[in-house]
Amino acid sequence: MPIMFIPMKIQKIFCGITAAIALQLPAFSADAEHDHVDGRWIDSASQRVINPYRHGSWDIYITGYAWHAGPLFNGKKLNDKTYGGGFGRRWVDANGHEDLLYVIGFPDSYHHFQPAAGYMRQWFTKSIGPLSLGGGFTAAVTARADILHYSPLPVLLPVGSIRFNKLSLMGTMLPRKKGALGIIWVRYQF
Repeated sequence: MPIMFIPMKIQKIFCGITAAIALQLPAFSADAEHDHVDGRWIDSASQRVINPYRHGSWDIYITGYAWHAGPLFNGKKLNDKTYGGGFGRRWVDANGHEDLLYVIGFPDSYHHFQPAAGYMRQWFTKSIGPLSLGGGFTAAVTARADILHYSPLPVLLPVGSIRFNKLSLMGTMLPRKKGALGIIWVRYQF
């Protein structure tokens, strides 16, 4: 399904950044040097991005809360209601870990619309009944009104999650000039 509202320039930048960051170096082993030389690790990393797109299942994202640590903005409280959402594709590997592609949109700290599209990798603990904990990273392209008037902005952030059956509470932390920003959202797996 094409994403019509994202300009082609941003889509090309997103694809390049996503492929570059999704590359995971091979594990240190006797064959690691050989794998690196013949390019098999590039094929493996490319599959991490391709698998959710071709073979994945759909997810829906609902954003909702941002926590700001640090001073107020011009004496005003920053926006903590980030009501928005998006959708994505998820592929689960043989070990139960996830590769995800997603597109979301929400109001930023200053009440301006902020889109984001990216790749996410999460590793999960063994399930305790329907509950499991996950952690990983996201490599994405976003755009903000206050930073170069919506020019593409690449980001690499940590991601954590608590998964209960098909529902996950997820979050990330962003460094800022003065303080930090935490964002929380929910993901439902179809």
